[in-house]
Amino acid sequence: METRKVKIGISAKQTEGGEGYNAEPVTMNVICEADLTDDGDNIYIEYEEHLSDDGGVTHSKLVFSKNKPETVSLIRSGEVSTVCSFTAGERYACSYNMGGLVLDFCIVTKALKNTLTFDGGNITLNYNMEVRGIVMSRNEYKLTVIKK
Repeated sequence: METRKVKIGISAKQTEGGEGYNAEPVTMNVICEADLTDDGDNIYIEYEEHLSDDGGVTHSKLVFSKNKPETVSLIRSGEVSTVCSFTAGERYACSYNMGGLVLDFCIVTKALKNTLTFDGGNITLNYNMEVRGIVMSRNEYKLTVIKK
């Protein structure tokens, strides 16, 4: 197992509602430190996020098998916890736990591009979040290793 410290850039855009709904997107751009790990079979990238206004920390980990990079899992723990999987064209049920408030939803991945290796690269996701079959948001997410 090999781990290195890296700097990552995360760019995210969330737009409320389905395709016909014209809401103003909310964007986020973050640069932070992360641990990039190769255990021989899987690649992990782990970093901390502040997802609420009260200063609580959420530990986030993206993981995928080197033999199946087209499926990426997101595991969050801490103030906010969830486990989500992303595979283009697939739908996965997820739960989001925010300190006792639990939200059940589905992730429908429209597109996923994963060029991340232990040497760098990026993961790009385009997905919808649905609650009971209704599109609540359209999301774009890109994580890039910007410095080794």
